[in-house]
Amino acid sequence: MELVKELIEEIKSLDIEKIDFDNKGVAKELFQKILNVVEVQAQEIRQLKAAYQQLKDENARLKGEKGKPNIAPSVPPREPKLPPTEEPKKWKKSSKEHQIEIDKVVLLEIKKEDLPEDAKLVDITSRVIQNARVVRENTEFRVCHYYSKSLNKHYYAKLPEEVQNTQFGPDLKAFIVGLYYAGRVTENKIHKFLKDIGTIISEGEISNILTKEMSEVFASEKKNILETGIRRAKYFQTDETGARHNGQNYYMHYFGNENFSTFFIERSKSKETIRKKIGLMDGVLINTPMVTDGAKQYNGIASIHGLCWVHEVRHYIKLKPYLDHYRAILEKFINEIWEFYDLLTRYKSNPDDDRLRQEITQNFESLFTRVTGYAELDKRIASTWMNRDKLLAVLDAPALPLHNNGSEIAVREGVIKRKISYGTRSELGKAAWENMLSILDTCRKLKVSFLEYIRDIYSKSFSMPRLADMIPRAG
Repeated sequence: MELVKELIEEIKSLDIEKIDFDNKGVAKELFQKILNVVEVQAQEIRQLKAAYQQLKDENARLKGEKGKPNIAPSVPPREPKLPPTEEPKKWKKSSKEHQIEIDKVVLLEIKKEDLPEDAKLVDITSRVIQNARVVRENTEFRVCHYYSKSLNKHYYAKLPEEVQNTQFGPDLKAFIVGLYYAGRVTENKIHKFLKDIGTIISEGEISNILTKEMSEVFASEKKNILETGIRRAKYFQTDETGARHNGQNYYMHYFGNENFSTFFIERSKSKETIRKKIGLMDGVLINTPMVTDGAKQYNGIASIHGLCWVHEVRHYIKLKPYLDHYRAILEKFINEIWEFYDLLTRYKSNPDDDRLRQEITQNFESLFTRVTGYAELDKRIASTWMNRDKLLAVLDAPALPLHNNGSEIAVREGVIKRKISYGTRSELGKAAWENMLSILDTCRKLKVSFLEYIRDIYSKSFSMPRLADMIPRAG
C-alpha cells in the first residue's frame, strides 16, 4: 500500500510535457505505474462497496426492515489442489468378499425328496451376507461366600477384574467411547440409544466413562505415542486450530506424521507452549525435521523447517486482481509454480540426482526474483524468496512432505467435535478429548480398530500391542 501511495504522489506531480513518449521504456514504466494505481483503487472500491452494503443491511435490520439477502454461491470456492504427478488410476469395481471375516457358516441343502433320484452334488457356491447386531447382554454374577468358623474368616469368590468396582462391562464402555469419539454422537443421544436396547445407565455415568475411567491409562498412551513418534520420525508436522474450553477461546495443537497423531488443548499457541509439548526445553531439534504452514510461532523449533507449498500458493490465489492484464500474469505465474512443484516431487523420488538439485535451485531463483510489473504480485514473489531456505528444505531432507495437508486433515476431527459439542468444560473433559483424539487418529494411521483397542484397555487385558510400539522406526 505504501508503494501505491508513492506512485499516486508521483503521478500527481507528473509534467506531461516533460515525458519522452518516444522512449518505449519510459512510456512502459509510466503506464505500468498507472495500471498499479488503477488496480489498487479498483480493489479498494470493491471492498468499500461490500462494506457499504453491510452498513445498509445493518441499518435496515435496526429499522425492522430486510436487507439484501446473503445468498451463498451454488458452488463454494475450492482450495488449490496439488497438480497430479502421475496418471490417475482408472477406477474399477472389484469384489471385497476376500476382505470380509466370516463368523458363521451355514450350509444350504435341498431336501432329498425335492430332488430326482439321479441328482448328484456338482459344487457349492458361496454368498456372503454381512450383518451386525447391537443387543443387550446383562450378566448376573452369583458370588459365592464361605465362612470358616475355626478361623473366623470369610471367603468371597472374586469378580473378573474388568468388572470390579463397576456396574458396566468393557464392551459397553468401549461402545460408548466409540459412539462419542469415532461416531461423533452426543452423550444425550447415546443415553437414548442405550435406553432403547434396555440398558439402564444415567447420562452422568456415560460422562464418567468418557472422561474419568481409565483416564490415567489413556493419558499415558498419548504421552508414549508422542515421545515414541517424535523419536522415531523421519519428520513431523504441526498445526493448530481454535478450541473452546470452559467458555474461553483455546487452541488445539497437533503433532504427528503419517504414523501417529497427538493433540493438546492449550490457552496459548506461543512458541513456548509448542516447545514444552514436544519436550524441547532449549535449543532446536537437530535430528527431526518439521513441516508447518509458516506461522511465526514455529520458527526456531527445528534446525530443518519445511514450509507447506499449498499454503504458499494460497497467498497468490488470494490476490484476485481486477485488471484482466494482471489476472493473465498471475495465472501464468501460478502455473509456473506448479511446474516447479513437480520438479520438487521428482527430486523426492531421486534425491541423489545432483543435476536435478541444481536445476531446482536455479529455477527457484529465476522464478522468485522475477519482476512482473504487477505490484502486489511482485511483493508476494519477494516474500516467497525470503522463505527460500524453508521452501527448499526438502533438498536436504527428502522425506519431508511438500505440504502440510496431513496436519489439516488431522485437526479436522477436532473442529467437527467442537461444532457438535461446542467445547469442553472440565479439565477431565479436556484431557479426555486430547487423549481419545490422539488414540483415535493414531489407530486410523496404523490401521488398528479403535473400538477393539479401547475395549482392550477397558477389559484390562492389554493383550494388543501398544500403539507406541507399533510406530515404525525411521528407515
